[in-house]
Amino acid sequence: MKHHLLAAALVPLLAVPAFAGCNEDFMAQTKAVSALQSARLSSLAAPQAEKCAAHKQLVDAYVKLGDIYKTCQADLRLRDSDLQDHQQIVTDEQKSYAEDCGA
Repeated sequence: MKHHLLAAALVPLLAVPAFAGCNEDFMAQTKAVSALQSARLSSLAAPQAEKCAAHKQLVDAYVKLGDIYKTCQADLRLRDSDLQDHQQIVTDEQKSYAEDCGA
């Protein structure tokens, strides 16, 4: 699953001494995405409005992480392929959200 690719991509970056602001933002947003992934999974049996709210929060968190990727690409030593992989995750989540929630 693509979420596992994201997690696997994060491991080498944890040891990279990047610019402190970018590194801190990246780590904080990565934790937020992880928590929101769990919240979304927990909401799957919930009413549709709750599921959609959790999914929207996750999509927004992925978009914010993508913004950090773009802004801090050099500092975090990310390759263009890392950005493309993340953008594919964002696109997939946005498509899934639109299909499930109609927005």
